[in-house]
Amino acid sequence: MLEIWLSFGYILLVVVVVFSFLVWRAGSTLVAVLVLVVGIPLWFGWEFARPTWTTGIVSGTEVRRSDAGAGQQVRDIQYIYMRNQADAGLELENEDTWWWFKRNSERVFNNAKTAEDRKTEVTVLWNRWRSQLFSWHPNVIALRDAGYWPFWSLRVLGFYGLSIVLWFGFFWSAIWLYRRTE
Repeated sequence: MLEIWLSFGYILLVVVVVFSFLVWRAGSTLVAVLVLVVGIPLWFGWEFARPTWTTGIVSGTEVRRSDAGAGQQVRDIQYIYMRNQADAGLELENEDTWWWFKRNSERVFNNAKTAEDRKTEVTVLWNRWRSQLFSWHPNVIALRDAGYWPFWSLRVLGFYGLSIVLWFGFFWSAIWLYRRTE
């Protein structure tokens, strides 16, 4: 359980809050509030898009038809059910996404069905959150054999490379603003 709270995301959130506190203690309340007002929503968006991975066994696959709401289209949603190594259940969606350049959801679903039939361990790379309230499920980005290290993926390297630029720019501009207001 402790490893969840030591993830990149929570450490980054603590850094944003501590940085805001230090700026406030240095005497710039306006910049400290601005750091929180910009930093926390930025963190939520970054954490939502951040890739995560787990290794486990695919315990099931299913295709469900969505309900057509007002002005919405009916679509088929592919679900992949997993048991990770801690024996916790995961329910993942499998859909194409433009921001991860994923256009191969049918192939991923086929690989999941094959892993389910063979009862083999797989490593799944996914993003988004699970929310019962909003009926959100994490989305599978890639499904590979167990032991696959996701940092070799160009998508993951690109995400973390852009993340370094984004967060460096955020902190640099906050420091620049603090120095300008002194």
